[in-house]
Amino acid sequence: MELKKIPETDLLQKYLDGSISEAEGMALFEWLKENSIEDNAGIEELLHSVYEQSLAEKPGISAEAGRRILSGLLDAVNKEIPAEQAVVHSMPAKRRPWIRYAAAAILIIAVSSAIVIYTGSIRKDTRPLAGTNRTILKLANGKEVFLDSIEGNIIQNGSFVINNKGGVLNYPGNTGAVEYHTLSTPHGKQYRVQLPDGTNVWLNARSSITYPTAFVDQQRKVRITGEAYFEVAQNQEKPFIADIDGEATVEVLGTHFNISAYKDDPGIYATLLEGRVKISHQTQSAVLNPGQQALISQQQMKVVDHADIDQAIAWKNGVFRFDHTRLDDVMRQLARWYEIEVVYEGSIPAIVLSGEIKRDAGLPQALAVLNTMGLRFRLEGNKVIIAPGE
Repeated sequence: MELKKIPETDLLQKYLDGSISEAEGMALFEWLKENSIEDNAGIEELLHSVYEQSLAEKPGISAEAGRRILSGLLDAVNKEIPAEQAVVHSMPAKRRPWIRYAAAAILIIAVSSAIVIYTGSIRKDTRPLAGTNRTILKLANGKEVFLDSIEGNIIQNGSFVINNKGGVLNYPGNTGAVEYHTLSTPHGKQYRVQLPDGTNVWLNARSSITYPTAFVDQQRKVRITGEAYFEVAQNQEKPFIADIDGEATVEVLGTHFNISAYKDDPGIYATLLEGRVKISHQTQSAVLNPGQQALISQQQMKVVDHADIDQAIAWKNGVFRFDHTRLDDVMRQLARWYEIEVVYEGSIPAIVLSGEIKRDAGLPQALAVLNTMGLRFRLEGNKVIIAPGE
């Protein structure tokens, strides 16, 4: 059969199966680039079928991720994806001209075949889904309470109560003397605390928050490290101040925002979802409106008008979300969650990744998906050693 007579649906099925030849692949993606998907109902039906099957069979990727992947693929077949935004896949350079049109499709393949492709060589890794370290509440007297192993009222002294239940710490009573407590999360754990004023704070892995047991001053002030999402209780007379590990401050009256300030990241990110906040850094300050993000990096601060809100709070919703994210940024997120050390042999490969993976998936499953997208690596104990790119 001549190549030009092979139906496009058959070519796409061969691509998804991994059996397509180089010539067939180039023909398929040239067709996808030049034709509307609406001109071929069979193509659209096949894509939706693969999408639905992948969600049913591989729960390691979220339904929302599946919708994003499918949407990206449908967009990709109607217009060329700019080369600088494309997923750089590890394959011979002569095949890369059409890979940029298939960038979104790579993740569909990952969903349907990643676990089969790669977990065989790392199945013996018994690393837990989340780290085995403990979430700790440090009291004013230095005592440490391990919250993972205790439920109910962990402290009760008259009307002063500290309650811990279902991954949520709260202070329902009143205190006679103000003390400062610090809640800290380890690798692979998230925790929520409801502060004495009713403010809810979610802590990401390897993060901490220090706060008083009662807000008696003119300001409600807390200090954080790592990453936290805030839903601040309204109080017009007492502004809420989040001190970002001595590097910057966020001042609010009542609002929803996310702060990411890990020491190994290139900067501090403050993202506003609702309300208004004032962020200050040294002599600079800016007022953020919903949808804006402030980035503090190299002693400078800039404001992004249309921030990716979904990506900023993906961790709170239980997923890793990547949108043309650099490999080193991806691996830092995985390292915090799975308690691994990432080692690069040579320079960091110039790979950018897009997609979502549930955070309760195991390390083998997460790495398997990355493997299908061109990442070459090996596991040695708790080290993920990444080989140089082509």
